[in-house]
Amino acid sequence: MQSKELNIFRAGIIPLLILVQLIVLLPLWFEIPLWVTLLSIALLGMKYLSYRFDFRYPNWLILALVIGAFVGVYAYFKTISGRDAGVSLICLMYCFKLLESKSYRDATLVLFISFFVMVMAFLFNQSIAMGLYLLIAMAAILSAIVALNSLQGISGIRNLGRISGTALLQALPIMLVLFLLFPRLPGPLWAMPDSSQAGTGISDSMSPGDIGALTTFDDPAFRAKFKGQAPSATDMYWRAMVFSDYDGFTWREGPRAPTRTNRLPPFEPSYEYQVQMEPNKSRWLFGLEQLASSPKGTFLFNDLTWRRPQKIINQFSYNAQAVKYDYQGVELESFKRRINLQLPDDGNLRTRQWAQTLFQQANGTQDFINRVLNHINQRQYYYTLTPEVLEEEVVDGFWFGTQEGFCEHYAGAFVFIMRAAGIPTRVVTGYQGGEYNPYGDYYLIRQSDAHAWTEVWVENQGWLRVDPTAAIDPSRVEADLRSRANRRDSWFEDKMIGFDLPQGFLAKLQMRWDAIKSFWDDTLMGYGQDQQNDWLSKLGIKADQWRYLGYGLVATLILSGLIFGLWLLRKSARRDVIEKYYERLKQELVKSGTEIPSHYGPMAILDRLKGNHPELHAKFATPIKYYIKIRYQSEQADQVDEDWIRRFKTQVKKL
Repeated sequence: MQSKELNIFRAGIIPLLILVQLIVLLPLWFEIPLWVTLLSIALLGMKYLSYRFDFRYPNWLILALVIGAFVGVYAYFKTISGRDAGVSLICLMYCFKLLESKSYRDATLVLFISFFVMVMAFLFNQSIAMGLYLLIAMAAILSAIVALNSLQGISGIRNLGRISGTALLQALPIMLVLFLLFPRLPGPLWAMPDSSQAGTGISDSMSPGDIGALTTFDDPAFRAKFKGQAPSATDMYWRAMVFSDYDGFTWREGPRAPTRTNRLPPFEPSYEYQVQMEPNKSRWLFGLEQLASSPKGTFLFNDLTWRRPQKIINQFSYNAQAVKYDYQGVELESFKRRINLQLPDDGNLRTRQWAQTLFQQANGTQDFINRVLNHINQRQYYYTLTPEVLEEEVVDGFWFGTQEGFCEHYAGAFVFIMRAAGIPTRVVTGYQGGEYNPYGDYYLIRQSDAHAWTEVWVENQGWLRVDPTAAIDPSRVEADLRSRANRRDSWFEDKMIGFDLPQGFLAKLQMRWDAIKSFWDDTLMGYGQDQQNDWLSKLGIKADQWRYLGYGLVATLILSGLIFGLWLLRKSARRDVIEKYYERLKQELVKSGTEIPSHYGPMAILDRLKGNHPELHAKFATPIKYYIKIRYQSEQADQVDEDWIRRFKTQVKKL
């Protein structure tokens, strides 16, 4: 029987196809609109009812439902393109295809479409858990393909997993070669625009309380891996944005423009590193100060920040190089000086007067900076996440009133004081420090590491980093605040009375897990054009030598074809041997005077011998029964018992 003649209404086939669709669609149902999910479930239920009670829906009804679903998706999203609208429409059409399926061809098409629908889940979630779930979905699809093409259907359920697993293992080498060599497009494979959700992390402005609000978030902001020596954690100031515009309450970016490296002061390279950013729905990149040449596909701005044209909506990795500028003899351009001296025309008069008086007493810019820092250190300034809220005269209220705040309070007030004294200064926001992960050899920077500091222009020294927060609480910059892991251990020990955990057990467990997740995100899910070029360069293949990829793919396909062809020939040769001995058996029957019609099968021959030639039946029955076992009692050709073949050949030789 040809496989195309197999009936999909055999017992269990339709329920198995419904089950496959349930498994494939399950992760998508949490992402698409509820009404699309409910309609998908209803369509699968309709298919089961038609199978259970043996009836079919009229074509006009299915067509009306298809049109209604299409109109519904368009009315809901106002489009049929884009991630959410496209996935919703595909999910519905996928279910409609099964609803109208009535032949082997239809079922085969549904199963092969399942592979495509399955990977759409990566458009929403690229976690390890999702990868493992999709492996289960893939095994379900393969099992359904085996069941659909088997005479026994789902009755051979025990063999389905083994056969589909074997097929998956056989395909793994080709999958691996295609994964490594198939030409990649720039950017991550699963990047799809989605601006419906706000990102987590620092924002493009800074008001009192903004950064302090992030300290409760342990979510990773990015990971940094150094090539060679790394700076100490206290020197890791990860620059993201520069704020020069101030309205009396909020700091924002001022005028800025892309610049070129040749317009920068002379510099020397220092630390080389790689950054793996978490999606944050923003365009800025993080770089270890000081920044110069921008990563590929990004731009360097004249405030020494990096930006990329597209928002970072997926994992984004890039290589970078820190530099050390030589500002000797370099003067600050007049427009930059004007921008970084800007203050509101009125307000905070007490702080202005205090700054100007102190500057007159100081011996230059550096001495003035030291006097302000000493003031913070010696007076009763407090570092707290819950300062008193100030709505007017914010700087005066903080500097002379509450004297408590987080890093943005100190950075903002410090820049205000410097500018009031006529010194160009600006606010820099980003992250400070990082937790070293020895299992992955990288630093993990969390949202709770968000920080604000300042840069002061000093003649012949350029932009100097000054962190006023360090004056009030050095531990904020001299030691990492990653004590949460230890606190977790303590909490766990309280809950597990009588069970002593090793010191730092949960912290180590968390680091191992994060190292695994980093490998998954960067090496597997983030395997893009840059990563492919890096990997190929280790083999001596340059980025512009794409033809080698083509050669590799062609060679892989040819080699795979040869291996598959040799396997088929081997199977065919074995079948030829069986046929050869069966023809020999029939020739012996003819020699014995028995006429064998050409359309007779082995069972018919056996019955004819039993009825008309009992003496020949006793002689030929055993080899004919072995032939029937070999040909018709094995589910798959490659499962034929070799012992049966050997016995069959021995019996034929004895004739």
